[in-house]
Amino acid sequence: MYDYNQHAQRDTKLTDPVVTVRQIGRFGFGGQAATRIDHALVYSTPKGTYVPYLPPNRPRPRTARLYTAVYEVDMGSHPVQAEIALPSDNDAHEFTATVELTWQVVHPAVYVQSGCRDVPRLLIGELEQSCRPVTRGFHITSSAAAEDELLTAVRAGKPLGEGVGLTVDWTVRLRRDADNIEHERRLQAARHELELQRYEAQKIAFYQQHFARGGVQAWALHLARHPEDTRLALESMEKHQLALLRSQLDQVKTLLGPDGGEAHELDRTRQLMIEQINQALAPDTRVPLPTPELPELPPGYGRRPHPPTGRERAR
Repeated sequence: MYDYNQHAQRDTKLTDPVVTVRQIGRFGFGGQAATRIDHALVYSTPKGTYVPYLPPNRPRPRTARLYTAVYEVDMGSHPVQAEIALPSDNDAHEFTATVELTWQVVHPAVYVQSGCRDVPRLLIGELEQSCRPVTRGFHITSSAAAEDELLTAVRAGKPLGEGVGLTVDWTVRLRRDADNIEHERRLQAARHELELQRYEAQKIAFYQQHFARGGVQAWALHLARHPEDTRLALESMEKHQLALLRSQLDQVKTLLGPDGGEAHELDRTRQLMIEQINQALAPDTRVPLPTPELPELPPGYGRRPHPPTGRERAR
């Protein structure tokens, strides 16, 4: 008769490898109980000691009468996965550690004598105790460095589960917790937006500085190379600057293409920019301006052609 029986099968997920416990009467078992051949048997003596029989060894019936109880111990490998929270150098932020363990009983008598009944809890507790002092020395953004130090420190210490007769293979992967990752993403988005604003402000300052100094030529030539900036340049101007540009528009057109040329003689993108400037300068009219992706002008574009020689005219 069993005092304790987990009714464990080969696919049963165990937290305690002691699958059965039976008391032995004065006259032995009264018949040999069936046990799995790959399980160890650990016998307790009246003096409180434990005698293991590793598979496939079993005691003789007469020998079994010398014991008071028998523990049937599973010696298979058992995987465990878990996540634990580990502190950083700031108590407001924690690392998340993903733990993978594979444990196995190698000294069944030691395990039985230890009184342990929950192996995963024992091992994760030992691991957490070793890891917490290490991760406390690292900032939450230094998860990679903390993980390296953690692995080194735990491997240098006492092997996990050794004190209760186990052998354990383990690994730990460290990362920031989900809240901190999301917080960092928001900060990155804010920094990106700030950089864009600074870039736009630098552009505006560039146009305002050149136009304030009467540098319409430099302003127009820059827009000829970067027509996508036309809207930004016009919006950055004061009213008196727009009036000055209106008076100098003919000069701008000259810089952007052949003087006095027909619309079809200008390339499409430069003609489009002149139309945008005309719309922006029209009284009481502010039309949203497109920002096409435009190619660079070929070398020498926009220069007046030399008058044909007599020989060329003859041809």
